[in-house]
Amino acid sequence: MKEILKFFYFLIYILFVVLIGLLIPFERFDPYAKNLIFFIGFVGTWRYTWFFMNIVRAWAYKNIKFKAIRKEEENSGKEIDPEHVFILITTFRIGTSVSVEVYRAAIKEAINCGYNVTLIASIVEMSEERLVRKIFLEMDPPERVKLVITRIKGTGKRDGLAVGFRVVSNSPVNLYNSVVAVVDGDSILGEGVIKKSARLFGLNENLGALTTDEDARLEGKDFITDIYRKWYRLRFAQRNVTMSSLALGDRVLTLTGRMSMFRANIVADREFVETVQNDYFEHWRLGKIPFLTGDDKSSWFYVIKNGWDMLYVPDVVVYTIEEIPHRNFFIGSLMLMQRWFGNQYRTNERALKLPIEILGLYTWYALWDQRFTKWATPYGLMIAIFGAIHWGAYIFLAYIWWILLSRLIMTFAYSVSRKDILPSWPFFLYYNQVVGSFVKMYIWEHLYKQSWTRQKTKLAAGDRFTAWYQYVSSNLSLTMKLLLFIIIINILVQNITFDDIWAYLNWI
Repeated sequence: MKEILKFFYFLIYILFVVLIGLLIPFERFDPYAKNLIFFIGFVGTWRYTWFFMNIVRAWAYKNIKFKAIRKEEENSGKEIDPEHVFILITTFRIGTSVSVEVYRAAIKEAINCGYNVTLIASIVEMSEERLVRKIFLEMDPPERVKLVITRIKGTGKRDGLAVGFRVVSNSPVNLYNSVVAVVDGDSILGEGVIKKSARLFGLNENLGALTTDEDARLEGKDFITDIYRKWYRLRFAQRNVTMSSLALGDRVLTLTGRMSMFRANIVADREFVETVQNDYFEHWRLGKIPFLTGDDKSSWFYVIKNGWDMLYVPDVVVYTIEEIPHRNFFIGSLMLMQRWFGNQYRTNERALKLPIEILGLYTWYALWDQRFTKWATPYGLMIAIFGAIHWGAYIFLAYIWWILLSRLIMTFAYSVSRKDILPSWPFFLYYNQVVGSFVKMYIWEHLYKQSWTRQKTKLAAGDRFTAWYQYVSSNLSLTMKLLLFIIIINILVQNITFDDIWAYLNWI
């Protein structure tokens, strides 16, 4: 029944696109407007080329390169097995029911993989310690599976990770031939994740870290929860494509904190531990900015700057238990985007200082693309809005038609990632691009603003002058760029001319 409804909704969507296309009076288009639309198409061609290039690369990685890697792993014997596996789980303010699922799945994986495993639980409260010990004893794992519990003050996830990493560094095993799975306290390991991931390190001596496919789980059947669920489904489909595309060049753009696996000697390195625990970067205007969120970007930066390869494992899944940050979807999505894009851009600043030979050409361009993309979607939208003011509403109608058509094609393209594409995805795609672009513009100028959605903690402000300077300079920089952007758009659509600007400057 669901498949029939989905087909029906897609059919209505397609018919609506055809209807709008028939209503557009192309014969009324001003000659200059036609040229401008061509120029918009040129910019669009650049963006859609990048999109479909990632789609093709993702397909090639999953169906050619990774299939060959998996086949080699399956045909290899015990010689590529790790000597020891560490599973580090950080738990802070996680609901009891979620913690039970997380630890049960982790212990089950530790038992089923057949390796010597140390499960390290980095926790804050005594009640969490009792819960973990109870689950561990109930599951009655074999002697080769050990439990180590570390208690820390509630000073944040980074400190919890650092304590766990030091447990690894003090372990009497061959760390180069061992691996560490770093798992969030709200992430449930899917079947076979540990074994299918750990053995891949034995195939490549330069493999430093990997991350896996993800999917979201949200509790509840109400309308708002269903919106978030579909939105997350698209987000993880996009993540799958991006990760696969970049992994074709032995790189990824993040070692996702929900679950990534590292060669143990990397995790045991003092510099790595210090990087994750006390990371920061220097900004030319904002000064020294310590990282509150984004520990996964810190670990990624250390791994990539030291020349290690990275891998994406698309045939195993980690399920993340997502909480709705706000009942208003717009507010909730803004909160999440601010955290995601803030982590992205704080890392982008320093990553582009690394040599291209280390990053790889495709990764290097992908990092630059993160900067360009925030202006691309608003560019088309603003052209349509101000063009409609100058030439008529049919310009905006043509823009709507193109958005509906192009996002439908993009949705079908994501079948490379997820087979169960949804009729709501074209709208979510455009929403993410437009709203996401303005969030990116804002956060690029306000990189000092950081906060968790679950823990409700924020980065403490500095002295009063520093806080004032950051606030004023960031808002002024954002205002000037937006003003320049709007002026350029209005010049392009002939709402204003250079003579108008010159006359205004002489007047003031």
